[in-house]
Amino acid sequence: MFAKTGPMLIGQLTLGALALLLAAFAPPAQGRMLLVPLDGEPIARTTIESAHALALKPGPVRGSWVVDGQRTALAGLMSEGIIVLAAPDAICGGLLSNEATQS
Repeated sequence: MFAKTGPMLIGQLTLGALALLLAAFAPPAQGRMLLVPLDGEPIARTTIESAHALALKPGPVRGSWVVDGQRTALAGLMSEGIIVLAAPDAICGGLLSNEATQS
């Protein structure tokens, strides 16, 4: 079936899959988000708090955090090497409101 697939079709399928992946991990305007450091170093709580977000629990990626906040406030973290993604329950686990960590 795919023996005669041309490069154009493969490119379109790749772009389609990439678009679905990006849509699935696009951060919401407000709510739970996953902060992932590009260098793998743990994100400091002061960094999270400076973006007016609440650290809920460590994320599934080394150094990451699941936070509750606003996308516009968290967008500035990209300049610090931190990407902001959606925090789907399947990857980050569900949270109850009383699971926020304290320090």
